Amino acid sequence: MVETRFNPEMLILARESWGFSQTDLADLVAVNQGTISRIEAGLLPPSDDVLKSFVEKLEFPDYFFWQSDKVYGFNSTVFFHRKRQSLADRVLRRLHAQMNLCRMRVDRLTRSIQTEVDFKFLRMDPSEYDGGIAAIARLVRSTWMLPSGPIRNLTQAIEEAGGVVIEFDFGTKQADAISEWVDDKKESRPIFLVNSNSDIPWDRRRLTIAHELGHIVLHKFPHPKMEEEANEFAAEFLMPRREIKPSLYGLTMAKLVDLKRTWKVSIQALIERAFQLKTITEYQRKLFYMNLNRGSRTRVHEPLEYEYPPERPELFLRLVRTHLQALGYSIKELALLLFMTNEQRFRVEILGERGLSLVG
Repeated sequence: MVETRFNPEMLILARESWGFSQTDLADLVAVNQGTISRIEAGLLPPSDDVLKSFVEKLEFPDYFFWQSDKVYGFNSTVFFHRKRQSLADRVLRRLHAQMNLCRMRVDRLTRSIQTEVDFKFLRMDPSEYDGGIAAIARLVRSTWMLPSGPIRNLTQAIEEAGGVVIEFDFGTKQADAISEWVDDKKESRPIFLVNSNSDIPWDRRRLTIAHELGHIVLHKFPHPKMEEEANEFAAEFLMPRREIKPSLYGLTMAKLVDLKRTWKVSIQALIERAFQLKTITEYQRKLFYMNLNRGSRTRVHEPLEYEYPPERPELFLRLVRTHLQALGYSIKELALLLFMTNEQRFRVEILGERGLSLVG
């Protein structure tokens, strides 16, 4: 049965996806904030003129506001994010709104396309495994049939297991990624929304994705130690103890640069891994950081920081391309399917430069 009632949660979602407050939206559509507040509370249906203004100013089609998808709110247990403590709640709300939209869009794109996955995601409780989190990280590598040693393409491995990785410029460097897995739905896919900001180096991005993967695998509900656990998972997943430890003895800066090329992680991550595995002392660790920080008053700029291109996700773009090429959707039709009325914004945000070259 098609939902025919205005859904206030969709208005909140549309508003927060732009980072707007109720006051901002009231100014845009020329009503008072009290009206917006009552509409969002479900106490007042919008008039036809106000609804038309929502469509125009927020760039969502009118039927978007009738959708009945569940919206997961701020600090919901399905969301995990790697961020700095200083990130404002308003920015985080915008990112969570974007995650809800991404999930809705992935749901629409996969309704008409049967996609096969080589492997799969599972929730795993560390208390049920000998060896705890490190054992789980090794088990995921084994289950996904990843070869020993460095992971060549982490993004591809996640997509081959059915995860969806989407790049999006967060508009801030204070957050690296957010992820969610609504695993109460049979066809639900884990979604990783990764900050594409060009100031975030490729090696940090890989560690961030592995960190978010740790959340997806380990954490059904948040708890005080979950960030520490996600870090432990990421370290073992990208730099397995058995395989990397022999290389972490007799470290020098030159050797760390070579290891960075091999393992595709930052020098800082290698230093921390060496300290965890007791191949360097606390004093040596401090010396390495002093070397990295030399001449910098802000943040560390590592060797090879921007030498390698970031891993590019392919699955979402492949779903889009299939609709355009195999299913015969026009750009306008696909934009509307994904709740976008501005075709130019659709081309930039969904297709991007690489996408345009693929679909014409």
